[in-house]
Amino acid sequence: MLLPLAGGRGGEVPERGSGDLRGRECEAGARAASALARELASLAPSLPGGVPVRAGAGPVVPSALRAAASCEEAGLVVRVLAERERRGGVRNPLRYAGPAEAGPALDVLRMLDAVRPLWEAGSGPVHDLVRADLARGGELVRTLGAYLDASGDVRRAAERLVLHPNTLRYRLRRARERHGVDLDDPDTRLLVTLAVRLTGDV
Repeated sequence: MLLPLAGGRGGEVPERGSGDLRGRECEAGARAASALARELASLAPSLPGGVPVRAGAGPVVPSALRAAASCEEAGLVVRVLAERERRGGVRNPLRYAGPAEAGPALDVLRMLDAVRPLWEAGSGPVHDLVRADLARGGELVRTLGAYLDASGDVRRAAERLVLHPNTLRYRLRRARERHGVDLDDPDTRLLVTLAVRLTGDV
């Protein structure tokens, strides 16, 4: 269950008055939204069937007119939480967060959304590898993602995938020999990283 929470205050912030007061009101509103998200996440285990809940709070906005933007950002926060959990590597993944806890991952998601049409219209060795491999189950795409997430550390990537390091090395060789994808090239590495994130298969 996904719960984006807009951080609207329901009324206009007066144009006049202390900037400090306005700042304190916004901080209090952000704390309240975060507390609500935390409370909803803590109630999740008591729901029938143990439905997992992820709650994201958007920024506090000065009026209901801007609530849509806050709700959109809350939705991005929920996507960040879901992706972190899906990618693994975190023992106790967060079930609730606001924009501050989501950090730079919010900007990454915005960029990925912006470049998705370019990726989908593109072609070349990386596109061919990803499309062919996903059609066969995505084993190589998952391997490339783990390797890149581990900053090229074969042993760490192999541990994450529960593989022998030599198996991982073989798969990386296969990407180069069969598809012409050279991970030593920084542009290729960046394109593969984007492809893995965009396909959402890691």
